[in-house]
Amino acid sequence: MVDSPDAAVSETLIITTRSEAETVDVGRAVGAVLEPRDVVLLSGELGAGKTRLVEGMTRGIEADAETRSPTFVLVNEYVGRLMLAHCDLYRLSGPEETGELGLDDYLARDAALAVEWPERARCEFPPEALEIQMGFGDEPDDRVLTATATGEAAIRLLKAMRDSVGIGQHAGGGR
Repeated sequence: MVDSPDAAVSETLIITTRSEAETVDVGRAVGAVLEPRDVVLLSGELGAGKTRLVEGMTRGIEADAETRSPTFVLVNEYVGRLMLAHCDLYRLSGPEETGELGLDDYLARDAALAVEWPERARCEFPPEALEIQMGFGDEPDDRVLTATATGEAAIRLLKAMRDSVGIGQHAGGGR
């Protein structure tokens, strides 16, 4: 993938969602502003809420399909006002296996990408991306999302996250 000229521009946001529904709502806000070739990279332990965030993204693009974890099929496609390819790299051993998934082809077809476990092949994704590290909070349903946006397109997605929880500052914060 090619470096973007505005990849040096970055911002970070930390938010805490207090329920699965709030996590879905944050994803919906991101999905509502997704544009072709946007890339969202989701990291975190099993059960941290990555697929729930993507469920919200599918609602935000107005897709009718039920969101499923793509662990066994590796890529699910959701079509609404644009295509969102939801990829799960958990079962891959390294970047050499991602070529078979055709992730570049999705971007060439103007799809957006949401990728779980991107650390398995980070070098395969453009530097301009919204990277979200998801973790567990203090309460059982709390999820802490640390989002880093690199590049103008990713900053647009980060702003949607910030707006969805009513944070008016550029970094930090919570709910």
